[in-house]
Amino acid sequence: SGSSSCKKCFNNYCVQRWIQKKIDAVEYKGGKCEDCPTSYPKEPYVIFDFHHLDPEQKEVDWSKLRLKSWDKIKAELDKCALLCSNCHRKRHHNE
Repeated sequence: SGSSSCKKCFNNYCVQRWIQKKIDAVEYKGGKCEDCPTSYPKEPYVIFDFHHLDPEQKEVDWSKLRLKSWDKIKAELDKCALLCSNCHRKRHHNE
């Protein structure tokens, strides 16, 4: 029994895959904060958030969305603005 890779390596593989999905999503959205000049890859992918323009349309947050197919991810990203975490907080503060 058993897989070809140990649990630690498999977990690492999953983490890398999720990181790549996030990077792909950031690039799909243009790689730039919509409210300021912050951009990827000048700034790390981790500071970018996907802000739902219409909270009523929000189906899933990123932690769940990343498990879905790329087509489902894109459909959800199309309802979002790409923001750096600072601008994301400001948007929520101003809403």
